[in-house]
Amino acid sequence: MEFNKDLLFEKCQVLLKEATKLGASQAEVRIGLRTTALTRLANSIIDQNVAERHANVRTIVYFGKQKGSTTVEILDDASLKQAVADAVKVAKISPENKDFKSLPDKQTYDEIPLDELVSKKTINATPELRAEYATLAIDSAHAIDKRITAVAGAISHGLYEEAILNSLGVEVYGAATGSNINLTVLAEDGKEQTAGWSSDNRNDFTQLQIKTVAEKAAKKAADGFGMQYVDPGNFEVILEPAAVGGLMFFLSYFGFSAMMYQDYVSFLRDKIGEKLFDDKLNLWDDGFDKRLVYRSFYDDEGYPKSKLDMITNGVAMNLAYDTLTADKDGVKSTGHNAKFRGRSMPFPGNLLIGEGNSNLDEMIAETKNGILITHFHYQNAVNPTKGIFTGLTRDGAWFVKDGEIQYPLRTLRYTDSVLRFFANIDLIGKYSDLNDTQAKVPPIKLPSFTISGSQKE
Repeated sequence: MEFNKDLLFEKCQVLLKEATKLGASQAEVRIGLRTTALTRLANSIIDQNVAERHANVRTIVYFGKQKGSTTVEILDDASLKQAVADAVKVAKISPENKDFKSLPDKQTYDEIPLDELVSKKTINATPELRAEYATLAIDSAHAIDKRITAVAGAISHGLYEEAILNSLGVEVYGAATGSNINLTVLAEDGKEQTAGWSSDNRNDFTQLQIKTVAEKAAKKAADGFGMQYVDPGNFEVILEPAAVGGLMFFLSYFGFSAMMYQDYVSFLRDKIGEKLFDDKLNLWDDGFDKRLVYRSFYDDEGYPKSKLDMITNGVAMNLAYDTLTADKDGVKSTGHNAKFRGRSMPFPGNLLIGEGNSNLDEMIAETKNGILITHFHYQNAVNPTKGIFTGLTRDGAWFVKDGEIQYPLRTLRYTDSVLRFFANIDLIGKYSDLNDTQAKVPPIKLPSFTISGSQKE
């Protein structure tokens, strides 16, 4: 396999030299190159087949404590130099960040071997193979129930490369493959329309669980007829892994990021070292763990990642730091800088929750008055300083009574604090055979979870 490491380093050097030429005291550049392909399904047919090669160039320059940045998608030298010039203009009119001391200096890395991160089978996957997988997904879903009317979603794969260099000697290259199937299956019975969802992510495209995903999504759709209303209140709740993964994003973002902590936004402010959660809850971040589909040995400023214990036997342990926040607190970066959604902040994105010995069947059997939830969407913070979040159920929630699923429920809204509902955990399950969330998390049964609203019609 041929990679583009030399090209990316060459282009990064163009950017750094131009930054130095224009007087920047420090500079950081990152060039990412994506080669991706996707087959989209709609109404149980293939309706789109696309492939692209896409570059993304991020330039950050400092003039003392003044910072400017630009992002462009062109790799010719003239455009790169203009991107640096534009970043310089932004820096010179920007206020000083008094907390900034320096970008990270030259680092050494415990690299993850490329053959662990890159699959030849993913790189060599063809449109014909994606079409074969799409056909299998469609046929498998329709075979579950005659009321299935449509299979929608996408099957995709790609190779991702990037290089990060800065003017102090940081120089790192990474590459990885990834693939995904994401399906929503619709069903109708003449009176009602239902939806079921499932997904899987793999490093190796040929390992995607196509049939399992299609059948799971179709069964959820078929089991969704006869939706009923439930009054808001506190219920036992069984969270499937995708639902747990969604909650973990917000718990990590608003709880364990040192930036949120320093800005007095985190619900963990002045609580690190306290037992806040159930003894059974263990949460950590580890970009080296082979059980994760997406891994990396460095963060978004090229700093080496390290394992971060976040919750151990219910105790809030450590915050995630990058160079800026670490300098502010006088500690060492944990290697968790993330640049996304227009922000640069420490964020743990390689999450794992320790698994237990239970499973969904046992959780249902142990539930007297509760709800089984597939996953959430439209989640957001209501009061991050108290860990209160809200969101809607999606593609399937069911009422469970005396150990048996009774009937499906209309869309529900939860509004509750992670400090409350994770303070007690009934059961934790084993990891699923599907990787339907970026985090590696098991299903979890909670004794109390607040449903604040329910769709009536």
